[in-house]
Amino acid sequence: MKRIRAVAIIVNNRKILLMHRINNGKEYHVFPGGGIENGETVEQAVLREVQEETSLEVKIEKLLYHHIYDDNTEQFFYLCRYVSGEPKLGDGNEARDMKESNTNFYNPIWYNTKGLPQLLLYPLEIRDWFIEDAKTNFENVPREATLKVSELRQSL
Repeated sequence: MKRIRAVAIIVNNRKILLMHRINNGKEYHVFPGGGIENGETVEQAVLREVQEETSLEVKIEKLLYHHIYDDNTEQFFYLCRYVSGEPKLGDGNEARDMKESNTNFYNPIWYNTKGLPQLLLYPLEIRDWFIEDAKTNFENVPREATLKVSELRQSL
């Protein structure tokens, strides 16, 4: 069965909302998002995941990116506008993971987009598209790519 991940790229005043992660000693950032639940649309999943992971209310603006991987998974990345709220972990799986394990850390933070080129932000392929497309106010989207999981970049 195909696994689909719904991901939010939340922008507000030259800042982007990222999930700061430390997982078994490896530190990196990801965009908030997660799997689609039964009966949910991709857009509904984006809004639910953002609420669970960041406690923010956002509005979906448009589909930016679609990644198709060779392990039967896909990811949809939506540009979202910040509406309200302060970033803090909601009561989803992430909060439970942190309680159960001290090797797993999640913290939603606003990050200045100027710093993105130096940031380990997965997937790096999406980070690079975002940096490029933000310059043209996202006129060349949506973009799609088919990638091998084994070839996704892991380091800067």
